[in-house]
Amino acid sequence: MFLGASLLLAAGSVGAYDYSSYQDGFPTEDYRTAFNMGLKFFGGQRCGDSHNWMLVDNPKVSTKACHMKDGKGSVNGGGNGNYDLTGGWHDCGDHIKVGTTMGSSCIFLLVAYDLWPQAFQDNYDEAYGAPNGIADVLDEAKYATDYFMKCFPDDNTFVYYVGSPADHNVWCTSSKQSTLPVDQGGDPRPVWTTNNSGGPQAANCASALALMSMKYPDQAYKEQCKAAAIKAYAFAKKNQSQQAAIPNFYASPNTEWTDELALAAMMLYRLTGEASYKKDALGYLQGKWESNYPLAWDTMADFAYYYIVKDDEGANNGQGGYFRDHMDKNVTKHLANGSADRNGFPYVQGQMWGTNKLACGAAAATSLLVKLAEDEVVSPSVNTRNAKNFITRVVDYVLGVNEFNHTFLHGFKGDMTFRIHHRNAMGRDDNPPTDEKNRSDFMFASGGVIGGPSGTGQFSNIIEGGASYTETEGGCDYNAPFVFAMARMMAEKDPSSFGTGTSAVLTDHSYMVYPTDFSDYVVIDLITYGGANVTADLITLDGRVVKHIDVKNVREVMETGDVASGIYLMRVCNGEQSVGYKLIKR
Repeated sequence: MFLGASLLLAAGSVGAYDYSSYQDGFPTEDYRTAFNMGLKFFGGQRCGDSHNWMLVDNPKVSTKACHMKDGKGSVNGGGNGNYDLTGGWHDCGDHIKVGTTMGSSCIFLLVAYDLWPQAFQDNYDEAYGAPNGIADVLDEAKYATDYFMKCFPDDNTFVYYVGSPADHNVWCTSSKQSTLPVDQGGDPRPVWTTNNSGGPQAANCASALALMSMKYPDQAYKEQCKAAAIKAYAFAKKNQSQQAAIPNFYASPNTEWTDELALAAMMLYRLTGEASYKKDALGYLQGKWESNYPLAWDTMADFAYYYIVKDDEGANNGQGGYFRDHMDKNVTKHLANGSADRNGFPYVQGQMWGTNKLACGAAAATSLLVKLAEDEVVSPSVNTRNAKNFITRVVDYVLGVNEFNHTFLHGFKGDMTFRIHHRNAMGRDDNPPTDEKNRSDFMFASGGVIGGPSGTGQFSNIIEGGASYTETEGGCDYNAPFVFAMARMMAEKDPSSFGTGTSAVLTDHSYMVYPTDFSDYVVIDLITYGGANVTADLITLDGRVVKHIDVKNVREVMETGDVASGIYLMRVCNGEQSVGYKLIKR
């Protein structure tokens, strides 16, 4: 059974909160600004020679890159390695790279794009130049998936951590840190690998790579991600039940591993159409019950449930527990926890580490159930309106509708009253003393989600000293659930013409057709074109249409079990233009 959070679920200050009549705390344009800030934060987490905007835009930084020797440092405490581990995301406001949080954060972003593509815009390219025809969320997530491909240098090795506690010794930008000695966090940093553990972490890499393979518009990159996803899943399956022991800072992860493996297997099933992956996913979760915990860096349960239920609403754990009910029970508990607080904010009691990210994780799980309800896949016991208002309430609390009257999204609407433990955002290279760090101005409005209060009305606004790491820490795994929860809201409140694909031009990057070597079905998955009157035809080489469907949703399935073996063309047409792919049925 999943490790529960009964203490969390029972907590809360006196006074019930009613979500039924909750109204938006901000106009739509403010929500859009917050959403885009939260996403662009990941660009400030970039490591390597990767156009980290907090380095590029800092006039005091001469070298606009960092840690270009990652992979050349000591391996598992021994001799130096010869890997290329440049790139990826820094974990938090310091500069280590943790596969656990990087993988889970990338999943949040890519699942959000999978479910609500219309929430996302194309405002810039990968270097924050002109729009490039690719959703910004894919530009950001690609820095993680590029890195994941480097984390499996061979079939039996997984790199899951780069850095050491020395990373925290000197307060400076990541560029400056790279020039320091190794014992001060400089290059070449220590590397940690495993060949007999790390299944859950590797599974998260596999899920992210599979999602990117399904969503990224470039065919060559899609194929690279597909091959890497299959490789990562094979490693995860072989070492499934053992977390790789993270050397520092993440000593007590959730020991349950089946949720990460099940999600990865479902992603591979969606990517390849191979039934063995679906069988794996269901097998991992036999006898397992609801997670009792928000979505987080060590809990992927509701993601796994979502994709299983979307595929088969009646799927269960073999002991009478339906996965749709697991989701329902989790969300019921999240709302009950929030209702127990007078501000309607869940998980604020008990001095938990990062209350804002836990609340956003609860809102993310709730968003998944709402999506299934709106798609008429399930009929939950939870009132859908209350669930949607709960999501908005959590987002509004983070944005500043709270007992402090200040935002926890660093720099939103110009408010940087609340501080975030983030060196590149402060932009200083002089290693100031603690008291100066706790009052120094920030160079950048980072868009980072700040950890959160330790109790109702309790927040220590310092970035070093005491238990500051629980309240002012920020990082990838803080922003990821926030962006996810907001994606559902933005898809409804401010759908993007780019995200829905209402561009006038239909191209072969506008959709995906898979599997290209098919048997019983073919999926037509629209990426950047969602206009009216889109159709899909399966055509023989002599021009006969053997199957036709209207593409009314982002993802449609064409049943092909009765189609004869042979070579076909799948033609997708919007009434004015058409594009096609060659398919084979053996």
